[in-house]
Amino acid sequence: MNSPLDAAINKLSGIQRQAVLWDQGSVLVLAGPGSGKTQVLTCRIAHLLEGSKGQSFRILALTFTNKAADEMKERISALAPGLEERTFVGTFHSFCGQVLRQHGVHIGIKPDFSIYALEDDRKAVFEDALRYARRDGSDLTSDDVRHLPLIDRLKTRLVAPEGAETALAKYRDSQRVAMAYALYEAELRRLNALDFNSLIFEAHRLFNTFPAIAARYRRSHPYWLLDEFQDTNDAQYRFIRVMAGSEFRNVFAVADDDQIIYQWNGASFRQVQRFRADFRADVVQLPTNFRCPPVIVEAANRLVAYNVTRSKDKKPLLAGKTALKLPADEHLQLRVFGTDEEEAAGIAAEIAARG
Repeated sequence: MNSPLDAAINKLSGIQRQAVLWDQGSVLVLAGPGSGKTQVLTCRIAHLLEGSKGQSFRILALTFTNKAADEMKERISALAPGLEERTFVGTFHSFCGQVLRQHGVHIGIKPDFSIYALEDDRKAVFEDALRYARRDGSDLTSDDVRHLPLIDRLKTRLVAPEGAETALAKYRDSQRVAMAYALYEAELRRLNALDFNSLIFEAHRLFNTFPAIAARYRRSHPYWLLDEFQDTNDAQYRFIRVMAGSEFRNVFAVADDDQIIYQWNGASFRQVQRFRADFRADVVQLPTNFRCPPVIVEAANRLVAYNVTRSKDKKPLLAGKTALKLPADEHLQLRVFGTDEEEAAGIAAEIAARG
C-alpha cells in the first residue's frame, strides 16, 4: 500500500517530481502562479524526512506569512506523520527571533526580549526616546518621529545608526535621522525589546560576528527551503548568505520574478539574480498553470512579456486546464477600482448578480 507521500509524488508532473527528488546542491525553482509550488515544497520536505528516518538533523523552511507556514506544516504532517517535529517551518522573523533567544546573549541581547511589532507601540517608543533626548538638551523634536519609515529602510539594508549619516549622504536631514535612529535603538535596548526589522538585522550581526554559531545551524539544518524567494529584501538575502558561509549549497529556493509584491519592504528581482550567481544554482522551471483556463494564461503571458527584469531563460506559462473554457457569452474583462474596499464590493456585487 502506497504511503501518503508516495501517492502525492505519483500525482506530480515529471518536472515537479524532478524538483521534489533533487539531490544535493542549490536549485532555483521558477514557479509561476498555479504551478503547484506549495505541493512541491511540502513533498520535498516530506521526502527528505522519510529518507532520513532515525537521523536527528532538522530541515529549515522559511516563508513570508504565518498563514503560509501553517499550511505547509499541515501538509507535511499529512505526508510524513510523526516526522514533522524535525522541521522548522516559519517566517524569516520567527526563525531569527528563535536564533536570538538562543544565542543573542553573545551580542548583548537578553533571551527574554519583547518584540514591538505594532506601529503605534514603535512610535510611542520613538517619542519617548526623543522626549528624553530633549530633556538632555537635544534639538530633536517630537516631529522627528516621522523618520521611522526611513529608519526601517536603513535596517532592511543592514545599515546601523553609526552608518546612517553616510548612507543618507544625499538626504538633507541625514545627520538628524542618524541621531534619531541611535536614540530609537538605545530606547529599544533599554526596554529589552526589538522591533521586527531588528530581528533580521541582529541575527545577521550575530552570525557575522560569530561564524561558529552560523556553522552550528548548517550542521543541525543541512537542508534549507526558501519560499517566495522573489520577495526577500537585502537584509533577508544577506542573512541567508552569512548563515550559509562560503561553502554551504543545499538551498532550495522557490521564486517567481513576475510576482514580486513586497517592493515596499525592499524586495527586488535582484535577489533572484544574486542567488543564482552566489550559490551557483541550477534552475528548474514549473511552467504549467493548473489553476486558470487557457484564455487567462494566454492573457497573463502577453502581459508579463513586458516585465524586463524577469529571468531571461524563463518560458511562457502553459495552461494545464485545457478542458476549462469560458462560456461562449463570457469575455475576459479588466476592472479598475480606486481602493481595496471598492474592489471587494465590486466583486461581491458581480457574484451576487450571477445568483
